Amino acid sequence: MNPLLMSIVIIVALTVFGRTMVRKIQLLAALEPTDRANHLKQRLMNMVILAIGQKRLVARAKERSSGLMHAFIFWGFCVLLIRSITLYGEGFHVGFQLPFLGGDHLAGYLYIALKDIMEGVVLLMILWAIYRRAVLKSKRLHNTFEAYLVLALIGILMVSDLLLDGARYNLIHLYNNPGNIHYFNNPQYGSEFIWTPISVGAATLISGLSAEANATILVMMFWLHICTQLTFLNVLPLGKHFHVITALPNVFLKSLGYPHEKAKLLDLEDADAWEDESLGINHIHQLNWKQGLDLYTCTECGRCKEVCPTYTTDKPLNLHDFNDKLKFELLENADNIIQKAKLSSAIRQSEDPGQIEKLKEERAGLNSKKRLIGDVIAEDTLWACTTCRACEEVCPVTIEHVPRIIAMRQGQTLMAEAYPKELNTALKGLEYNGNPWGIGYDKRADWAEGLDIKTMADDPDVDYLLWVGCAGSFDDRSKKVSTSLTKILQKAGIRFAILGVEEKCTGDFARKVGNEMLYQTMARENIETLNNYNVKKIISACPHCLNTLKHDYPQLGGNYEVIHHAEFIDQLFKDGKIKLKQSLEGALTYHDPCYLGRYNNIYDEPRSILQSVSNGVFKELGRHGRESFCCGAGGGRMWMEEKIGKRINLERSEEIVNLQVSSVAVGCPFCLTMIEDGMKELGKEEEIKTLDIAELVEKNMA
Repeated sequence: MNPLLMSIVIIVALTVFGRTMVRKIQLLAALEPTDRANHLKQRLMNMVILAIGQKRLVARAKERSSGLMHAFIFWGFCVLLIRSITLYGEGFHVGFQLPFLGGDHLAGYLYIALKDIMEGVVLLMILWAIYRRAVLKSKRLHNTFEAYLVLALIGILMVSDLLLDGARYNLIHLYNNPGNIHYFNNPQYGSEFIWTPISVGAATLISGLSAEANATILVMMFWLHICTQLTFLNVLPLGKHFHVITALPNVFLKSLGYPHEKAKLLDLEDADAWEDESLGINHIHQLNWKQGLDLYTCTECGRCKEVCPTYTTDKPLNLHDFNDKLKFELLENADNIIQKAKLSSAIRQSEDPGQIEKLKEERAGLNSKKRLIGDVIAEDTLWACTTCRACEEVCPVTIEHVPRIIAMRQGQTLMAEAYPKELNTALKGLEYNGNPWGIGYDKRADWAEGLDIKTMADDPDVDYLLWVGCAGSFDDRSKKVSTSLTKILQKAGIRFAILGVEEKCTGDFARKVGNEMLYQTMARENIETLNNYNVKKIISACPHCLNTLKHDYPQLGGNYEVIHHAEFIDQLFKDGKIKLKQSLEGALTYHDPCYLGRYNNIYDEPRSILQSVSNGVFKELGRHGRESFCCGAGGGRMWMEEKIGKRINLERSEEIVNLQVSSVAVGCPFCLTMIEDGMKELGKEEEIKTLDIAELVEKNMA
């Protein structure tokens, strides 16, 4: 076509894009470090399944149609990239083809057929997308100029390529190929236009024009395609559609082995950390680079807020806005953050104490003047989160919201001492009596009187430690669950013991509200006790205890095999150690606890047990499994009043009532309390029984 013009266009576009990207990458590199370079095979698999395969978009039954729409636009865009590379080559050499994709290879014909069909499909998907935004106006979507601009640019890419091929077809077949235009025409596979029905259809739209007009259209569509694509490339990093570039690396770098980045084990004896307010996240420069990449990658699709129990019950936490405000603050402070990183590097390299002190003062002066909580994010917004992870489970680009929220709570609690004061009673209870109720620690084993239960102090030679937990020890309702679980274990002949007065709260609640100091104190004491008894296997009826013992304690040297009671009971039944009767009458449903399901991937075992005891119909709630709706008690919310909007437990209880069941099973003491309270508020506590899995099994054992 025109090698000089093509060179100029490419150089200008890539120079502008390169400058933008270098700045973006410099900003990420200047943030705090985090290691995401392990398990490359698993990371590649995640990228193929979640990002390229678009699993979280197409797998959700609720939004499969819109998910497929987005997926086809993405896949079509990817397919067209090969064609675009060919066109760039055409700008330098007529008839340029990529290896194995020319007219001498079947692969070349298969590709042009796929490309042709996908262009037609993408155009239909774009029209559908515009219709959804402009006419249907889906509540979770944000109708912005940028969204329509990007759809228009993708549409132009498709139309320009189809018309380019249409003009080629007309010139070749109607006007005897003036200028000897290159096209596929293999004796074995035939003319390329036999394989491209959409392009041939486009050709009919301009078939009435002269040869000169078709030739002009060919040249215009060629350059329109090239310029549109390069414009699109430079538009992407400037807004939410930056995710087109960052989504694949963000999914590749997602957390492995645990749903999201674990809470950082803070060094509470580091005087400098207290001095520069670097415990937790207090200022924007304290994000790590993966958290910065998360902010770059937010697609603003609204799926997070649609499943968020706080947003759907009119709390102020809107994760789209939350991410957007943090991203704006990050970009606003980009120059200072990059300069801070350079000064930190200079400090590490310097051996002059005076110079180091001077550099530290200069670095401190570059801190953001805004505190993240209060100046950027409202306090009520931060503390509304239940840490349920529903948002992370549906995010198509695997953004990890909860770790940022917990780190910000650490900053508020440790540095600013600005946590909700209503938490004081529960925190003092933890500090003085080892439980949030504040009941004397010497009463922790009172529930076990008369049940013939050993303590580890009596006999540490057992197979399992039963971790009772604070609720199971002190809450009157949950004590019944502890009793039922004990009777099941005894019936099965399991050699187990409890710690009794030596057990303390795992510290989960303290950690989730940012009191890392109290968490570490309690965790270290528990780990010392467990290790002294050489504990290896632990059974817990509380998903919060399970999650902390299993995933957090290893950071402090506590490594144990931790089993939820639903898993253990299911295995006892399958091994024939207990026998169950299908004697539970009436319809039954199950509420998935967030920390059992989304945090520990335990979904099947509870359902297996329930179907073994139920003589009626087992009904699934509309929101179940990975998209279960939170009870409202996680993330420390058990100890805070809901003063804004509708109560989360009431929302969930209404869903259960509407399902028309006789019983609802749970596997968590928090869920038991919250759902039972919801039933009472609705006046349905007698009509619909709320029972723990252990209670149902104990009542239906043969």
